[in-house]
This record gives sequence, structure tokens and C-alpha cells, in this order.
Amino acid sequence: MSWLEAIPLIGDLFKGTTDIIKEVVVDKDAQNKILESLDILRMTVAKEVYVAELNTKTIPWIDAVHKMGRQILNASTMGIVFVLLMYDKEITGPVALILGGGNAVYQFVKGKGK
Repeated sequence: MSWLEAIPLIGDLFKGTTDIIKEVVVDKDAQNKILESLDILRMTVAKEVYVAELNTKTIPWIDAVHKMGRQILNASTMGIVFVLLMYDKEITGPVALILGGGNAVYQFVKGKGK
């Protein structure tokens, strides 16, 4: 499965079309010709999507913060715990829930990392 098929609309379109062609077209030469044309179309669409991604204007520091989301949350949580322990503040259940809540929500929304 290509990354293009991971895009819901495009992936379903190409996968569904390929399945239909394999079921309906009995002549292997005609089937291969149609599948080859479909593959060329898929590669063209993939190229256009890639070029559009490259032309997208981004703000570098926002991209960096976005990519470092887990690390920033974990480092800030460890820093806050360190400060609380340094000043002899008790870490109770509600405090632990608040400290871990942001990271838990982030993990839930973003899913597991790579």
C-alpha cells in the first residue's frame, strides 16, 4: 500500500477501481493495459500532491514546535515535578492528574509515535 492510498478519498478511489477492474475485465491483456493506465494516473496524482506539499508555505518555528510536541510536554512535566520536589511540595493525585493530563490528551489525539 502506498502513502497515497492512505489518503481516504484518493486511496479508496484507486483501490476500489483496481478491484472492480480485476473482477470485471476478463481479458488479461486489456486488464493489464487498464491497470497500467490507472497506475500512471495514480503516480501523476501522487506527483501533484507532492508538488503541492512542497509549495505550501510554512512557518519554520511552528513546524519545529509541532514536531517536538511530545518532547516539549515530557520535558516540561519533568521540570515541573523537579521544581515541586525541590520546594518540598507534595504531589497528590489531583496534581499528578493535572501534570499528566496534557500529555495523555496529546497522546490520545496524535496517536502513538513512530
